[in-house]
Amino acid sequence: MSDKEDLCFQPSRALEACYSDQETFAKTYFCESLMNVPLSTPSFSSDYKISPLLSMETQIRKLKLSMEPWRELVLFTNKLLLWERNFYATGLLAGTTVLFTLILFCDPNVLTIISLIGIAITLSDYFIPIILNSVFRSETWTPEKQKEYEEICTNIILYKTKSELLISSFCRMRVTNPKLYFGVTISTLIVLAWLGSTVDNLLLSYITVSFFVMLPGMQHHGKLKNFSKTFSKLFNELVENAKVRVGQKKSQ
Repeated sequence: MSDKEDLCFQPSRALEACYSDQETFAKTYFCESLMNVPLSTPSFSSDYKISPLLSMETQIRKLKLSMEPWRELVLFTNKLLLWERNFYATGLLAGTTVLFTLILFCDPNVLTIISLIGIAITLSDYFIPIILNSVFRSETWTPEKQKEYEEICTNIILYKTKSELLISSFCRMRVTNPKLYFGVTISTLIVLAWLGSTVDNLLLSYITVSFFVMLPGMQHHGKLKNFSKTFSKLFNELVENAKVRVGQKKSQ
């Protein structure tokens, strides 16, 4: 991609769920606004600076190299999160429950939890690649595994890019639509403050972690789509019932 194509703005339309062609995704969403908005627009240049970003292929290549010692574990983790077997979902939820049960009984403070997480990450970063290299030989790495590994790295970069674009679009709304930005931000913070004061911190953390752990599998198996359809149906029924009641009261 050229230097001009690497200068990226936020998308002006909704993101699609996934793209198999990284280059198409990059050209469509990274540079769409570049062709529609002049670089000298004062309202944006004063608040948002344009910075050259790495191309999709470069990011994917760097990610593949950085996770190379972990590639066998990456494949297993992907299968686990996508519920390749039926008991994986139960195992994920059980593991999260056991972890938070231990935290409940040990009752460590925040600094201790952060330190333990840091220790676990440091030990894993040192020992796990050694263990994986001793257990899995290079001869066992097949072209099928390599293809799956590349797809995982591509998906990670795609979701990372989409998240950055959504966040950037929301921040840009501060300039383009400040009233909506103010309303959405204040409403979200009020709801979060109410939840934090109502629900126990550990229970709230457990629900949040469990949701994000189960999210890839639910999305992969269409559970989220079914839930959204059911929720939309119930919401429409409630709206229709409310309209009927209001109409009956007016007629009386």
